[in-house]
Amino acid sequence: MMINFKPNVSRGTLVLGGEPHVVHCHFYNHFFQTSIEDAARYYPVEEVLVWTAQEIGHSLFRELFQELGASDIGHRKAVVESVFARCGYGRVSLEGVSAEGGKVNTPYEHYAYTYAATFPPRAPGQRGVSYFSQGYLAGALEAIYDLSLGSMGSRQTACLSLGDRVVEWEFFRLGTPLPLFFSPQEGRYEEGTIHQPSHTRVPIAQIRDAVLGLPLLPDETTGLIEAFGVVLTFTPANYYGLVSDRHVARIEKAVGSEIRPVVLNMLIESGHVCAFNTVGSILQSAEWDAVVRPYLDSSEDWFYGLAGCFPAIGWGLVEYLDRPNSEGGRVKFINWYETTAIAASSYVLDHPPAARGLLSGIWALIYTADIPHQRITLDGTTYRKFFFHKRKPYEAYFIHSRLGGAPEDLLRIQVPPLLD
Repeated sequence: MMINFKPNVSRGTLVLGGEPHVVHCHFYNHFFQTSIEDAARYYPVEEVLVWTAQEIGHSLFRELFQELGASDIGHRKAVVESVFARCGYGRVSLEGVSAEGGKVNTPYEHYAYTYAATFPPRAPGQRGVSYFSQGYLAGALEAIYDLSLGSMGSRQTACLSLGDRVVEWEFFRLGTPLPLFFSPQEGRYEEGTIHQPSHTRVPIAQIRDAVLGLPLLPDETTGLIEAFGVVLTFTPANYYGLVSDRHVARIEKAVGSEIRPVVLNMLIESGHVCAFNTVGSILQSAEWDAVVRPYLDSSEDWFYGLAGCFPAIGWGLVEYLDRPNSEGGRVKFINWYETTAIAASSYVLDHPPAARGLLSGIWALIYTADIPHQRITLDGTTYRKFFFHKRKPYEAYFIHSRLGGAPEDLLRIQVPPLLD
């Protein structure tokens, strides 16, 4: 069974089961999750990481079952198993679970598998890293058995990151439902068109269509998507946006508003990690060389090539209001995925933080690391050399944002001032 995403070119989204999805790599996924997990001493972070995924899983599969006319329990389980792999989360079997719960285990799950392959084992006493899949499957089980949202509890009982041979979760019915909220699905979306500047021959819409046609498919055995030198997922966009906003709200409530700059810096840094690893891998890939590079006459053109990639991986549309240069520029986002999710809920953020790290990181890749003219090794040493030598080479801030009440998301990238 192969279930695929429905591209919406006017929104720059990839929709499945009513949920917009975005492509991210395992480096970003881990840094983003760890930045939340580090706050465990201040509040129970599972209530953000797991519960948000449960809300989205419940909504997605209720919608998808209706679209597919899937009323049989066996058919519904097969759909969930297929989607789990199609999105790059790994391979699971739901054969042993019922409406009362049960156990699910697998040797292949995105967070656990890539953690074990990338980092040292976690210390004894820590929990496993598969928060997202735990919540996502709990919500899926609710949808499979037509249970109300929040009625399925869950816990992770084994993890590759702890040295176990499998990832295992236990699911169980709750007497009192969890205080969950229905997913905003496509949220407060915007619509637009590809902006094609007259001063470049980069065919932005053509690149978008070519990237949409790339076969970013999971391995038949593992259910993991390996491409561009990284391991990718198609993750519901609402997960990243809602987790970011809820994390800020929870930690501010526990500690006080004075901690917000520290928390925002970590979320911004997640975007920086995304630029270096996800975008950096794309810019040095065989696919980029084949589809985009023939049209690139200058470093500036690399930004226009990326403008074609953004909507094809679900991030929304981007327009450069100034010709990008080594001093910076202004960027307008249309339907940026963080904003669209956060704006549809009760929120505390006044701008989408990952976007700031992403754009400043892209500027650093192109002008500081000079990736148009040399290949770079995407490792920690290179990251520190080009991104954190004395200071960050670029910074980004929102001139205004839809989350702050403005009609659009408009961001400026600039070289930061020298410190005394």
